[in-house]
Amino acid sequence: MRSKRFIFRILHSEICIELIPQSALCNPQLGTMDLKERLNRLTSISPAKEEQKSQVISDLRQRLDRLLEPKRIYRKKMILPVEELVHGEIVSTPDGEIFQVKETFPSDFRYGEMTLAEILDIPTYPAHLLSKDERLKELDLRKALFLDTETTGLAGGTGTFAFMIGLGFFEEDGFLVHQFFMRDYSEERASLSMLRDLLGSFQCLITFNGRHYDIPLLETRFILSRLSSKIREMPNFDLLYPSRRIWKGAYDNCRLITLESQLLGMERVDDVPSEWIPYLYFDYLQTGDASKIHRVFYHNQMDIFSMVALAGRIHLIYHDPQAAHPRKGVEHFALGRLFWEHGHPEKAISCFEIAIKRCDENLSWEVMRWLSMAFKKTGQGEKACSLWEEMVTWPHQKDTFPYVELAKYYEHRLKDFERAIVYVEKALERILPHQQREVEMLRNRRLRLEQKRAGNESQ
Repeated sequence: MRSKRFIFRILHSEICIELIPQSALCNPQLGTMDLKERLNRLTSISPAKEEQKSQVISDLRQRLDRLLEPKRIYRKKMILPVEELVHGEIVSTPDGEIFQVKETFPSDFRYGEMTLAEILDIPTYPAHLLSKDERLKELDLRKALFLDTETTGLAGGTGTFAFMIGLGFFEEDGFLVHQFFMRDYSEERASLSMLRDLLGSFQCLITFNGRHYDIPLLETRFILSRLSSKIREMPNFDLLYPSRRIWKGAYDNCRLITLESQLLGMERVDDVPSEWIPYLYFDYLQTGDASKIHRVFYHNQMDIFSMVALAGRIHLIYHDPQAAHPRKGVEHFALGRLFWEHGHPEKAISCFEIAIKRCDENLSWEVMRWLSMAFKKTGQGEKACSLWEEMVTWPHQKDTFPYVELAKYYEHRLKDFERAIVYVEKALERILPHQQREVEMLRNRRLRLEQKRAGNESQ
């Protein structure tokens, strides 16, 4: 009987089983095999085929894993143009297109302590005194244009663009805010031409640090765009400088956002920090997505309203300090110095007297100095002397000012040369060695007093 061979394919591997004829079972070699050895021989697979089988199974498992693995779904990012996020319109001009936002606020709109109508009722004569610009003597807020820009850089320069120009102005019974936004650098000329057209309707500008930033920047952009403009020639009431004169030292700093929160008591909601704004605009230019840059419209609008409220506060606190209710002694002290500088001694003395009650220990010495000198120069020598005598009793004295003034008072007013010499000696004891000029002046004063005393004694 011939042997038969059956081949079974299991997962691409072959198992060969041979059917051995009956006669072959009598073979001596096969006869010596036990059952286990026979089965091993019948079911044996070569090492090469075993390795091939393992590789095939591994490949199948990898393919199944890839098929069954949860896949991340990549959706195309939705790009939101600025027209869909901000309520505005695309305006066509002879110089191209520009995106413009307009919003009107009623006269009873309140931002800070006062409504818009109340701000309009405050006399504005302090503007020309605080800015030292006679052109602002007849300032009328109804004819003033509030201006604030958002730019591609905080340092300025020819490479800096004003991609947003924010403007605010009073009109009839309300307040209008216009914002020109460049969706691309190519829209700059249209933005500047619209600004130029609007400037002609107003007598002056009101800015915050615009004198050294916004106005020079815009003037540069006008020149580079080959557009004529009189923006530099317009009178500009820059609120930064009177703010520093009144509130320097009263708050953390005199930035607009600081005065807005700490002086005016206003807090913004979901605002964008100023230092982020250039980067948000660059991102918008690259992607065309306005989902971030649209918040800058709110930021710019709040800057404009802060300037309106701050202008009202500056005029009110100068015109009627009692109505403005200054909160800190340092404000009264600053106002007193301004009133004295502008020739209003009675107002100055009133502010100094309030300041001395409200200021801290570090400022008290300077307030006492100013108040005593105000009394002296207005003929109230006894009140001045009383303050100097109080100052010499203080444990922490900053200088020899009260001793020198008391020496002068006793020499010239009371003719008490002996007492005057005593105060000169005390001043010499307290003066610092390196103050050679002051030491020399005190010694000359003492010599003169001694001569006067000797003259009196000889009479």
